[in-house]
Amino acid sequence: MKVYPENKVKHGRKSNRKIERNEEVNGISLFAASLRHQTTEFFNNSTLHGVRYIAEKDRPFCEKFMWFSFTAIGAVTTCIIIVSLWEKFQTNPTITGLDTDFHNWDVPFPAVTICDASPVDDELLQEYIESVWGSDPPERAAEMMQWLATLSYSSIAEHAAEYLAEPGLVGENENNVPEPARDSKEAVFKVVRHCETLFYDCEWKGDSEECCDLLIPVFTEMGFCYAFNSRHAEKIWPWQSQTQQEQFIEAFIHETDAKWSFMFNSDRKNTTFDIYIHSTEEMAGLEQSAQHSWDYRVEKVSFSVKHTYTTDDARQLSIRQRRCVFADELHLDTSNIYTYSACMRQCRMRRSRSFCKCVPHFYPTIKGYKQCTLRELECIAKHASAITDVTKCSCELGCSHTVYEVEKLSETDATRGGESNSLETEFVSWPMVRYKREVLFGWVDLLVSFGGIAGLFLGFSLLSGVELLYYFTLRACCAAVRDADQLRRERAERLAQPKPPHNLSLIPWWKEPPIPGSVRPILVRTKDSMPPQYSPPPGYTTYLP
Repeated sequence: MKVYPENKVKHGRKSNRKIERNEEVNGISLFAASLRHQTTEFFNNSTLHGVRYIAEKDRPFCEKFMWFSFTAIGAVTTCIIIVSLWEKFQTNPTITGLDTDFHNWDVPFPAVTICDASPVDDELLQEYIESVWGSDPPERAAEMMQWLATLSYSSIAEHAAEYLAEPGLVGENENNVPEPARDSKEAVFKVVRHCETLFYDCEWKGDSEECCDLLIPVFTEMGFCYAFNSRHAEKIWPWQSQTQQEQFIEAFIHETDAKWSFMFNSDRKNTTFDIYIHSTEEMAGLEQSAQHSWDYRVEKVSFSVKHTYTTDDARQLSIRQRRCVFADELHLDTSNIYTYSACMRQCRMRRSRSFCKCVPHFYPTIKGYKQCTLRELECIAKHASAITDVTKCSCELGCSHTVYEVEKLSETDATRGGESNSLETEFVSWPMVRYKREVLFGWVDLLVSFGGIAGLFLGFSLLSGVELLYYFTLRACCAAVRDADQLRRERAERLAQPKPPHNLSLIPWWKEPPIPGSVRPILVRTKDSMPPQYSPPPGYTTYLP
């Protein structure tokens, strides 16, 4: 049984309907009518699988619902797989493998940084103290100079307050400040041991070399040191010779060399040397621990190298995706070549400058970074933990980075007293393996994957997306302007059509198909069992409203 809804217009609504047809039809309602028309046309003409059957008017509801379900399942599955592919592209787009073509490699020798636990020369120290304070120096002047020569963030935090409390060390006022309190770096240069008094009989790849031509002074975050083959060593220092003013040249080794080592000798028996082995572009700092503390009982340190490089194809990825930075990708104040240690040093320098308007003297002299005086180290001591907090520095590894690990320590022969004046750092073997990071899933792979999944489940292509935008943006707007009269007529005809009847039958469709719709209402007939004396009330109609 079908019941047709009542099509009445309440009092006062008729005028509103006229206003709507005259005014709103020219705006939002006209555009909505255009979208309705374009939607039907898109569904009928689209190449997407299954959508044309949803829009066909003559197809039964069950078939339309079936195709709608299939299309919806395909769309949801496509979205899920695309999201998983996008997550893979963002988190794991690279792969690291082995490169074994070692015969064609240029193998650089690492930088060797040698840090004396007590770098101050006693004779130079006494001469300097007399030149600054005269014959009556402060009681703790020598201790303070030793402290400045081995200055680090930990020592600043522990001892800064002790020396700042003595006016004789920091000066009575701003106009009477001794040189160590005003320019600590120059003061350290005047009291530390020179290389000719500290090292002798150096060898490079088995050939004798002048130690002072190889070992260059360098200030690190652990204090004053000497470095071999380091790009970040000091460029100018007081006892510099003419040959040491040349541009830095990186040292390489070859497979045919007699030795792949650097050796030095030192006869200082009352101290230890911290040995740092790192890449030439890196600098010994808080990110690295000493590979060995030399106390003359070891004569050879053998190390292995693990080098990782990244192909240029990875430049298409973001830094967050590949989790590394190319050497020329980011500009640093501390280095022309990006490295992890240089980035961390710059971060600590910036935080030190933000807290105290200056940086400790063990950092290089850079424009925009003022060197701290002795009084200003009190501020550094106060914020030392915040400055060295690694969580505040967002630095990534370099896309080309090298790690050196000590594999073997050769101790001195007991027949020679168990001690040796020489220490040799060498490759344990010729490097035969290095790691290559390359793109596993790039933009092209992502596009192909998206297209394959969308085409498999929906028959969707790139032009289908363009077509979708075209139908519901440009085409709909142009139709609303160009075919406005036709859209008004279609809209008026659609609104004038009677509402479809409500089927009140309780018989399932699979038992009895529904009666085709009719524009005429159903005539209500009286039953034969009705009493003969029954008469309808006045004004009663035989048709349902």
